Amino acid sequence: MKNKLPFATFALMAAVLASCSNNDLTQTTTAQKHTTATGKIAGATVLGAPVAEAKIYKLLPGYNSSDVFEASGVQYLGGYFYVACDNTQKIAKIKSSLPINSSNNSLLSTGAPGSGSSNYEGITYEANGTPHFYVVEESVANGSVYQPRISRLDASMNYQSRDWADYNFSSSNNNKAFEGLAWVSRGGNNYFLGLVEGTGKIAVLLKGSSSWNLVTEITLPSSVTFTDYSDLAISSTGKVAITAQEDGQLWIGQLSSTSWSITGGTAYTFPLGSSSGVIGAGTLQLYGNVEGVSFITDTQIVICSDKADSSQPSYQSYKEQTVSVFNLP
Repeated sequence: MKNKLPFATFALMAAVLASCSNNDLTQTTTAQKHTTATGKIAGATVLGAPVAEAKIYKLLPGYNSSDVFEASGVQYLGGYFYVACDNTQKIAKIKSSLPINSSNNSLLSTGAPGSGSSNYEGITYEANGTPHFYVVEESVANGSVYQPRISRLDASMNYQSRDWADYNFSSSNNNKAFEGLAWVSRGGNNYFLGLVEGTGKIAVLLKGSSSWNLVTEITLPSSVTFTDYSDLAISSTGKVAITAQEDGQLWIGQLSSTSWSITGGTAYTFPLGSSSGVIGAGTLQLYGNVEGVSFITDTQIVICSDKADSSQPSYQSYKEQTVSVFNLP
């Protein structure tokens, strides 16, 4: 049960957050007061300050602010966050308490084919039988079409194999392809749900002999009207999280246990703030690069943020390339 705090207490917490320079780890032990504001989805609840937050380079020993971590997907598992970045083949393994410059945090080499940018846009974990991680490349040329490509990694993050996903894109929209990947077990079969950035459609894929075959496609409720769709996650109870990078919002729905459909839904806006990055001290969208989401519990999520580009307002750099933990009301 969360205790709601009076506004004065919330203001004091905002001041404490402001005192943390360069977005050092911020931790609070009590729930934040929630307010309501209008975002891309009207009437969305604005989340309180993160329970914990840190820049990725600050978490990893031996790195500094010049190092780039274009975080694009995150998976929570066993007290760690596994963060995929589209600019590296390595996966960051980060203790969920977000200790700064800690030996508990590391970059894991996958040994995947190629070098340089990985183009990984999502990461998920399969718990059935022999456990595996999977990462997805948004879309890759496969003959005359572009298709997502899914790589399988073992539990230690070593590359095993990769297969195409049976979902086609053209060269004109290949950069609006799969942005998220989630694993679901149903009826003794393993499925992947792939989120399409440009449409919000969710492809349901079942493993065939040489590819992941399209079974059906899920359409989100009509109330979900994001500008883009940057990741999805599914909890053990079937809760579904969808994030929007451009809108700085999060939507939570429920996956049916008997059909491929998602119903219900609650919208949230990530914390707003001032031009100097202070949460609660203004109404500016600070979180403009949310690319990954994973459930820790049904009432707590972790997100990761990509690098801001030159077209974005400067205040959104305060929350770029970060890992953040939020409580849901």
